[in-house]
Amino acid sequence: MQKVNLFQVDSDEELVRKIRRGDREAERVLILRLYPGVYTLAVRMLRQPETARDATQDAFFKAFRRLHQYDGVHRFSAWVFRILINLIRDGVRRGGRVVIAELRPDDWPSHQPIPVDAAIRAESAERVRREVENLPESLRAAVLLHFQEGFNQREVGYALGISHDAARLKISRAMAKLRERMGGGE
Repeated sequence: MQKVNLFQVDSDEELVRKIRRGDREAERVLILRLYPGVYTLAVRMLRQPETARDATQDAFFKAFRRLHQYDGVHRFSAWVFRILINLIRDGVRRGGRVVIAELRPDDWPSHQPIPVDAAIRAESAERVRREVENLPESLRAAVLLHFQEGFNQREVGYALGISHDAARLKISRAMAKLRERMGGGE
């Protein structure tokens, strides 16, 4: 079945083809499209916004500098996430210290009372975020790529540099740990 582009929005892979032909606007569009997810994962992994910003910029720099190495087998975003995760792992191996920072929910000023249901959902979401933050790095990365970025298990495996089965196992183990932690408290 042929894909039909109803909205005239280029896919990541089409943007990569344009970038390879020298289109700087395509590069800008691709960065703007992928930056929020890459930065969010970096913050969740490194727990330091400044370090995460540097790692994100470095990941994009390396991705575009090595664009000739991108084979197109996997989504371009999975390739960028793989570069980011390798940068983070290399930093930790070189003695980079990961500092745990407190997550802050979005603070939007409001004078309206918070409905009880919304407060309960916000509290539950915060608890899940805390539990995800407490997972070991490799499990946390797998869960974030799968649920936050919507990667399938093959893409998670590619981004983490592991097999599809190992990715499936990491996601499964992470979910089991989260269920255990979430079900056993309060």
